Amino acid sequence: MGDKVLVVDDDQEMRDLLGNLLEGEGYEVILGSNGEEAIELAEKENPQVILLDFEMPGIDGIEACKRLKSGEKTASIPIIMITAYKNKKPDAIEAGADDFVNKPFDPTELSIRIKTILRMQHLTNELEKAAAYIKEFQKNLPKP
Repeated sequence: MGDKVLVVDDDQEMRDLLGNLLEGEGYEVILGSNGEEAIELAEKENPQVILLDFEMPGIDGIEACKRLKSGEKTASIPIIMITAYKNKKPDAIEAGADDFVNKPFDPTELSIRIKTILRMQHLTNELEKAAAYIKEFQKNLPKP
């Protein structure tokens, strides 16, 4: 199974559409229907990317994004906000979203955005591992 993608949208049809699209591309898909579930599932499942609807009952996407980006376990998970509201991109980016897609979306464009974010995430993880290795290596060098 491929990378985990958490899809959170209050619209069942949209969740199903995104879930089927992503499963068809080899991703392991986790589905949530509101902001509270987004936070709970992200902490529990540790997805590699989150697709998060903007407008949802209860905790909306913006608030969920802020909480996820301030959470110790979830801060580094890339979030792509998805909404039908054309003028909300600044709000999403200010809340900490890594990318923004308008509905209706082009499935190919969304797929490319997810792949790009995952590629950047994997490279960042490799850089962090390399930096930790170098730091540990430097600790063990003899002092001049």
